[in-house]
Amino acid sequence: MNNALLTSVQNADGRYLTDTELRPFNDMVEAFQTRMNLYSYVRDHGKDLVLNSLRRLMQTPHRQVLQEHGQQCQRDMMFTLEYISKGILLHDEDGFMEEYLVWMQNIIRAFNRQTACVVAYRLLKEEVRNTMPGDQSNLMMIYLDKLINALDTGI
Repeated sequence: MNNALLTSVQNADGRYLTDTELRPFNDMVEAFQTRMNLYSYVRDHGKDLVLNSLRRLMQTPHRQVLQEHGQQCQRDMMFTLEYISKGILLHDEDGFMEEYLVWMQNIIRAFNRQTACVVAYRLLKEEVRNTMPGDQSNLMMIYLDKLINALDTGI
């Protein structure tokens, strides 16, 4: 659940939450159907999104990385989509940043693959933009932009 809401509930010891403190919950409820549809879409089409992105990556100078590490790339990108979709479903952008981005950035940098990964995730972003419904795509873009930025320049 949203960290802002949990913080508000924890800080409201002995009193009811104000309308301002309830706003994150209201925002989450209003967007929940979109978030659920996004989660279902990624669950049902995530593999296609990744494979289409990797096919396009084969046509770039990063072809060698994909030939050597194609299975790991596919696995990592599928895991990333799963983690993003869970973060979106739970409306937990902070958790995504704290738990996943830092870990992913460290792993990718340790193997010195950030350049190829940035290109791969940019291609995935294009695939998402071109195939997912607009409201879902817009939510996904927030997380993919954060991921790409973290891999490219760091957090």
